[in-house]
Amino acid sequence: MTTQTRHSVAEAARAIVASVAVQPHLRVPLADALGHVLAEDMMAPIPLPPWTNAAMDGFAVRADDVRGASTAVPVRLRVVDVVAAGDQLRRALQQGEAVRVYTGAPVPEGADSVIRQEDSDRGAVEVAITNDRDAGANLRPAGGDLARGALALAAGTVIGPHQLALLAALAVAHPLVVRRPRVGILAGGDELVTLDRREEILSGERLSDVNGPALLALVQQAGGVPVSLGLVRDDPVALRATVEAAQDVDLLITAGGVSVGDRDYVREVMAALGVRPVVQRVKIRPGGPTAFGVLPDGRGWLALPGNPVSAMVTFELFGRPAIRKMAGHANVYRRMMRVVLDDAVRRDPVLDLYSRVVLTWPDDGGIPHARLTGPQGSGMLTSMAKADGLVVVE
Repeated sequence: MTTQTRHSVAEAARAIVASVAVQPHLRVPLADALGHVLAEDMMAPIPLPPWTNAAMDGFAVRADDVRGASTAVPVRLRVVDVVAAGDQLRRALQQGEAVRVYTGAPVPEGADSVIRQEDSDRGAVEVAITNDRDAGANLRPAGGDLARGALALAAGTVIGPHQLALLAALAVAHPLVVRRPRVGILAGGDELVTLDRREEILSGERLSDVNGPALLALVQQAGGVPVSLGLVRDDPVALRATVEAAQDVDLLITAGGVSVGDRDYVREVMAALGVRPVVQRVKIRPGGPTAFGVLPDGRGWLALPGNPVSAMVTFELFGRPAIRKMAGHANVYRRMMRVVLDDAVRRDPVLDLYSRVVLTWPDDGGIPHARLTGPQGSGMLTSMAKADGLVVVE
């Protein structure tokens, strides 16, 4: 990668998303489907509810039998059965009869009303109905929620708790979903150590690896399966060996070593491995050295800067949409909205600036306001930790 053309943020994001493929489909147990994207239209194999049932405790009756009932002139009906939720019906309801039912109980054929128990004397052999306000009411008809064969959930639907509940109601034990991409995360730098060497961090001898934990969390949040490839030294041989060993990931993310310093080896190592460059630099601050390429086997490689703030910002702009595309999501980008920026920010003549901000919403429902989280240097981790979002100053 010798010629480093600079792309706009939008150009880079579009090119990266276009370069990754949606993952294969597989069936997973329903308990493991949360957060996956449904890979096929789900048609209802049964109606919901599967049978007409009572919406409240009371008496299933024929509306014609109870019209005109009042406290002064009650209508008396013979109680021929008692049915609770889960019970089986014995026979159809005849004229002059009632069935004691409880919420969720199946309603016998011939009944078109459930009289709430408060409008009766709750008789066990014969019941007196004292109000006809529920004539024709308090039934949940079979298929009233969803007819058999109707579209329950469309392909591309993200399975959240509510969608999972619907699948459970339809007895879908193993939905077909898009497989989550496995995303390998490789951080580098001789100055970095992991938290198992905490004493060296606290003594000031080494810096804690921030990119590894942060990117693992961001990948998981984006819908991928994070795979830690550990820390690698500023050594091209070690870097190449680690990349070559990472054959079980669908997308490779490196953090650090992508700039133009004497010990930044990532670009030359990836070039030696046959990577086809797609994005070489981006017109952005922070994160200009961000790059993306495609390995000879078709897998993507996203190179993020080593500075943790730059790495997190550029992951949001490029890594997250790529992972969401691979996981089958239709909407891969963050929602954009206009805000009033309360702080003065000097525009850059070439670069788009991405500043970390806290958002507030006015009581009158007007345009939200944004204020900077503090100093915006790319080494300011607190600028990310306090932020609600990123403001783009083009």
